[in-house]
Amino acid sequence: MAVLPKTINFYMDSWLENAGIIGLTRILDVEDYEINDDQLIVKTAVFKTINNSFFQYFIDTYGQYTHYYKIISWLPKIIAIEKLGFDKYTFQDYQACVKWFNNNVRYFIRTSSYKQMRPLAHSEIPIEEYLANATNLFKKLSKNKWQDKNVNLKQELIFLFGELKKIIQYFADDTNKRYFLAKSLGYRYINKGWNGISFLNNQSRIVNLYQDYQEYFVQPVIDFLSENHEKAKIKCTTCGRKMRSNEKVGYSFLNGMGYDYRKKNSNGYKFNSDQFLCPICRLMYSAVPAGFTYNLKGNQGLFVNQTGYNLNNLYNANNKFLEVLTESFEGANKVSLWYGFYEVFKKEFNKSKQNMFVNVQIVNRKNEQYHFNIISEVAANVLRKAEKQRSDEQKKITVLDTLNNAFIFEYQGVESFIIFDEVIMRILNQTNMNNLVNKLLFLKILNRRGVYITPMQILNIVELNTMLFNEMDVTKLDIKKLSKVYGNGKNFAQKYKLNPDKEKILIYQLLQALKIQNQKKTMNLLLSCYLRQQESIPNEFMQQLENKEEFKQLVYAFITGLISGKKEGKVDEK
Repeated sequence: MAVLPKTINFYMDSWLENAGIIGLTRILDVEDYEINDDQLIVKTAVFKTINNSFFQYFIDTYGQYTHYYKIISWLPKIIAIEKLGFDKYTFQDYQACVKWFNNNVRYFIRTSSYKQMRPLAHSEIPIEEYLANATNLFKKLSKNKWQDKNVNLKQELIFLFGELKKIIQYFADDTNKRYFLAKSLGYRYINKGWNGISFLNNQSRIVNLYQDYQEYFVQPVIDFLSENHEKAKIKCTTCGRKMRSNEKVGYSFLNGMGYDYRKKNSNGYKFNSDQFLCPICRLMYSAVPAGFTYNLKGNQGLFVNQTGYNLNNLYNANNKFLEVLTESFEGANKVSLWYGFYEVFKKEFNKSKQNMFVNVQIVNRKNEQYHFNIISEVAANVLRKAEKQRSDEQKKITVLDTLNNAFIFEYQGVESFIIFDEVIMRILNQTNMNNLVNKLLFLKILNRRGVYITPMQILNIVELNTMLFNEMDVTKLDIKKLSKVYGNGKNFAQKYKLNPDKEKILIYQLLQALKIQNQKKTMNLLLSCYLRQQESIPNEFMQQLENKEEFKQLVYAFITGLISGKKEGKVDEK
């Protein structure tokens, strides 16, 4: 049996290998690896503790955004209330406590993470008894008792808070956190990269997921490095290392990659698959989920695949993205991954004044599928100019920044349709935003509930759309003209103060004409409405008639101004 080498090397290749390599750098301590050009050199001594490091990365990065952390974060509050006594404790305070208990404690104890890890998490502590006692005490403290001034609830509250404190202290225990959080985050983040094996296999015989990861991913690497493979005939498809037949594995455990050659060999040439992994590459691929940066829900992840075969650049790009995003998570319920990407782009641009992200591949894992975008020079130029284009008078907020809080509730089959994400995706794909602007303006005149976007934000989308057209050499429109026409529309809206229905009809007709790309009808509508008011049509419309797209952007800006001139409901101005 051969002696283990001191180090093993991983080389940059496609986005999948690169994501695994970045994942390893995030999992391991900096003293356990070295970056040299396009390769990651990892010390084999890490195999003793890598199973702990693997889960600890996810706990440190995403653990604080789980229901579990919402449970243990209440301990200081419980202690503070006990110290103050319950003389000033109100029914509203009690309701907040009930809500916390139901949404977090009761929610978590119903999860499979809790049920599966309970035997390992201080099984001798009667947590079920504490939970039952707390539940019964909550039932006794009815609303009628709170309203009855003759009833003293202090003693019952003392008992309740005593049970709650024992529950929180149980979950706050380091050993319990280690198991419960690792299992929860496995279902929320780790299974976005791979699934169905090791601790993510429902039929796994090993309850301890740390042990399971060690035996499934790490021990085979140790065994593989200890053997001599000079006479082995099978080669790893990823790295080219030789291996024996009993050491090979397929790619099917990776989501969206490969097939199970044991169950479906018809996919291989002459029913013989030649797509095999060695244990070393399988360990690398197990770190792919750590290489991606995820949103709070875990349903979307991004990986910045910096080209050029320079691992330091790849490392810096993704870690800056993770850093910016985790800072944005603080105190925020909705944080867009694309907004985090844009923040990194701005910082890099302000530092170097160059398009450092040109030809960079963005891998977007969303809705259980991978989507790929290349940041073209056109897209990079639009983002760069958008960073310079300021929306407010103080020149502090960019036109893209203003869209960060714009979204539509329950739209196009999603709970929250984030406008910022849609705009960024269209810029990266070099897809115009005409139909998006048209839909948003329609929703505004319909006064649809749950539309959280202002006319000024829609104008900013029109400006970004024009920047994109300008970069693609479709138009050469001065952005300042859009603001001027927007002002014209806002002023013209005052003419319809006494007849808002006519204004709605005009806007609807203009949007319909723009949708079917009938420039003649659009111009006739504009001329007609201005003639009725005995006013001359703004010169900007006449000047841009020859370029249909320029004319269209001006009309969209005008319609946005018309809507802005109306008094809007508070729900739309949130």
